[in-house]
Amino acid sequence: MKTVIIKLGGAAITNKKGSCQLADESILDTLMQQIQQAHEYLSAHGHQLILIHGAGSFGHPQARRYNLKEGWIANSGGLSTPPLTSADEEQAVNQAALLDQKAGFAHTRKCLLELHLALLSRLQQRGLPVLGLSPFDHLETDGGDKSPNSCFENLAHRATQYLKLGFIPLLHGDAVLDRTLGCTILSGDIVMHKLVMLMPNITRCVFVTDVEGIYNADPKTTKRPKLIKHMPVRPVQEAQDPSSKNNINNNNKPLSKRGGATKTAANRKQRRLAPVSTSAAVVDVTGGMGGKIKWARQIILDAASTLKRTDVEIVICKAASPEATKVMSLEPVLEKGLPVPGQLMTVFTLAQ
Repeated sequence: MKTVIIKLGGAAITNKKGSCQLADESILDTLMQQIQQAHEYLSAHGHQLILIHGAGSFGHPQARRYNLKEGWIANSGGLSTPPLTSADEEQAVNQAALLDQKAGFAHTRKCLLELHLALLSRLQQRGLPVLGLSPFDHLETDGGDKSPNSCFENLAHRATQYLKLGFIPLLHGDAVLDRTLGCTILSGDIVMHKLVMLMPNITRCVFVTDVEGIYNADPKTTKRPKLIKHMPVRPVQEAQDPSSKNNINNNNKPLSKRGGATKTAANRKQRRLAPVSTSAAVVDVTGGMGGKIKWARQIILDAASTLKRTDVEIVICKAASPEATKVMSLEPVLEKGLPVPGQLMTVFTLAQ
């Protein structure tokens, strides 16, 4: 039995330039149909499906407005609120700001749940046995993005229960309580990483977004950007920062320079793999495409080092594209270690 995780990115399911706005209905309908087709195929072959969705315009603008990622204002340790005395005006100001922030935290969760219910409704209308699973109700992080796997054990246990009962868990990025910061924003990308580490048989993680994959330049603002179809992940970075004076190549020799520019195959490859940038007009408190690259690499590396698994694949593809249906249904994404000709996507694998 294999398990596929599909992460529906906020850019694919919402209009991220607005606030609490869904994506076009045509895109959403096609995406829901693709999930339905994938579930039918996976179920017929004894496999399982987990869904995660991002927040997009239902979470990022709100989280940024209330500065929720960094925790409570004037936080004095965990969830405790400092006592207010009439003689301390500064503390009174902080208390008022904290109360406003907590109202913002509640508002952000309401917006997230609106998106969650909108997707849940569309999926259930297609007869899919999808059950919502909000991280807020099942975990507290400890240090934000650096939270240990143990914080996510209850969430993974509940997701496993859903799967055993024949349901499709639908999780999401969330505003959560944090033992160190008081509160924080939990990315769906991190949820994916933790599920891979805590649940067996997850063989493919799919990021569905509004572009075909990772490009060497922003495809929304650059003419003829190059799609990077395969990103082998190595435990040690192939090339260090080109600005470093101590850069060395694979032969442990100093890198030569011509005309002030470093000229090595490693550095040229590093430039080709430069990730797509996130548009400045779009608010994304969880890292955008850069965050996807970070957590895709982390999943591959941690699966290999901790779980001793080298079969985990991470794929980034575009919502409503032909590739999305194939990827969700566990069709091969590589042939003899190379990208399948003609397919538009980015595949992360452990380098051989």
